[in-house]
Amino acid sequence: MADRRPNIILFMCDQLRFDALGCYGNNQIHTPNIDSIALNGSTFDNHFVQNPVCSPSRCTVLTGRYPKNHGTRDNGIPLRDSEITLAEVLRENGYQTAAIGKMHITTQFMPKEDEQDDWPRDCYGFDIIHTTCDCKTGEYLKWLREVSPGDYEEVKLQGERKAREDRASAADKDLSGPPQVYPSKIDPLCHQSHWIADRMIDLIRESEPDRPFFAYCSFVDPHHPFDPPEPYASMYDPDTLAKPVGMEGELLDKPPHFLKARTARGYSNEKYDYRKLTDHQWGEVKAAYYGMITLVDDNIGRVLEALKQRGIEKDTLIMFTNDHGELLGDHGLLFKGPFHYDCIIKAPMIIKWPGVIPQGSRYSQITEHTDIMPTLLEYAGVRPPYGVQGCSMAPILRGDKGAGKEYAMTEFNCYDWGLSVKTLTGRDYKLTCYAGEEFGELYDRNRDPEEFKNLWNDEVYRDVKVRMMKKLMDRMIETEDPLPLRIGKY
Repeated sequence: MADRRPNIILFMCDQLRFDALGCYGNNQIHTPNIDSIALNGSTFDNHFVQNPVCSPSRCTVLTGRYPKNHGTRDNGIPLRDSEITLAEVLRENGYQTAAIGKMHITTQFMPKEDEQDDWPRDCYGFDIIHTTCDCKTGEYLKWLREVSPGDYEEVKLQGERKAREDRASAADKDLSGPPQVYPSKIDPLCHQSHWIADRMIDLIRESEPDRPFFAYCSFVDPHHPFDPPEPYASMYDPDTLAKPVGMEGELLDKPPHFLKARTARGYSNEKYDYRKLTDHQWGEVKAAYYGMITLVDDNIGRVLEALKQRGIEKDTLIMFTNDHGELLGDHGLLFKGPFHYDCIIKAPMIIKWPGVIPQGSRYSQITEHTDIMPTLLEYAGVRPPYGVQGCSMAPILRGDKGAGKEYAMTEFNCYDWGLSVKTLTGRDYKLTCYAGEEFGELYDRNRDPEEFKNLWNDEVYRDVKVRMMKKLMDRMIETEDPLPLRIGKY
């Protein structure tokens, strides 16, 4: 471990699939800057989120605690003021802290246009705040009104359309084309991703030489609506991209909500009949999605260049990840929800710190989003507060073969769907249990990596199912909230 304390940049993308990056084997997408972080740092191949939607996952990153314990079990539940965040701990230990981009640790849409207006007095530990969200509101929209009134009107309409589309019933959804694919007419220099990178670059240029900074730099993209501006809107050919993964009749052995979601009878705010989409339309979705990712990558490249120009690249630890993935047409579905396929719950995890983190290394150990906070705190030389449930990934990076976890646990109390879900993912099998239901899921991850065949009712795998259910029960008990700290015998 180096004696110095690094600057820390935590890059996050919203709804980014782990396999939508060149460094994770995708040879159709252009992500040279993110790939360069991996090339000069380390990549984790079995990193999993603890919740498949935005707010709970982000709160897990910031607290190092499971959603059932930090309390944000679904979108629409603000992070409690009593939770201790990564930013709070780093600020107390001398770091300047910044929240830049999409935070979504309180509600979106309501009750305030600017999310941070509903944050607690200490702002969850952040000194500097520049936020925006899926609906384009917040400081970004105010900035755009000043610098480009024409683009402002376009973006304001985009945000209003997004909010309206989310609230619409299945009968009122926009079915004029593939769901939420709207190429944008705005100047890419006025796009949210460019604005977020600009704020990050400002922080780098204005940072104090003798005080390290922590920046949570969170891009809104590639979360829907899929609305990249040119040249990104036409960068990828819909008809040459790989078709979504799927198999005829594969949803028939899944829990009933899978087929309901495919046929616009689900309970989320994204109700579309995906059976009506052609191969070309699925390609349009993917092309727009990939365009948004490349736009983010270009702006991450601008941030990396600013670190070099300031001369602090070697003094900065960079971590790149997501909050959750995206179905993107796989299994005939889109967006995310209580479908714990790897494309939703498996996350990219890339870490770079020149001279400290191994260069060009890959690790197969199982790790979780709960591990982000203790990892960054260890490299900052700070002890995690009591109640943090993750394990630092630093021992893995130092070559400890025994480090890492046997299983990752993902949970979701999805109130819209009326489901309470727990998933346990190991190297060989994945088990998903639904509270109070006879149905469930079991997959052989080696023989069936695409998770086509549900083995829940297969007698051949009965012993595996029983063993995995016991492991899940163990994990649920082991991860009960350790707070508050016991200070006496009685």
